Amino acid sequence: MPPKTSSTDFTVSLDEGEALYTGAANRALSRIEELGLEIPHRPVDSDGKPFDGRLPSNVADFTTRELANIYTLMCNYADYLENLCTVARTETVNADRRLKLTKSLIRKSKEGTAQDKEDQSICDVRYIEADVAYVESDTYRELLEGLAKAASRDRALLSRLIETKKMDLENKRRDGNVRTYR
Repeated sequence: MPPKTSSTDFTVSLDEGEALYTGAANRALSRIEELGLEIPHRPVDSDGKPFDGRLPSNVADFTTRELANIYTLMCNYADYLENLCTVARTETVNADRRLKLTKSLIRKSKEGTAQDKEDQSICDVRYIEADVAYVESDTYRELLEGLAKAASRDRALLSRLIETKKMDLENKRRDGNVRTYR
């Protein structure tokens, strides 16, 4: 007679699985805080209003000081968006894992052929809710990444404008020096 084998089921419930994934993200944030690091905050302009990342249409006419101020705001804004993107990517990974777990648990509870189980799983409200959560987190991530790319481009534009102003000042100074010696 063969020895009895244990038939312990280590399957995680949907609620337990979701709690584990959420807990992982929260623990990661706690680790950052334990290191004394802060997540970048949305920058505020000189009026105390949150900076929206939009450059004024006349930015090319700004003085060097105005360019430096808006450049600082844009750098802080880009850092803020990059941080949000990192969090959004994590949320998307967690939503994807919850979707896979949900689909697996639902499929295990269904009967019939593999195709029948698949079809029943996709129609199950729990799967649809998990799928919608994934689509939402993935769309949010993509939108944030688009904003972060735009902020990065604007930051590069401001950097070029500052460099151009600097070169203009140097050229004017050289021209003045040349005229002085004539």
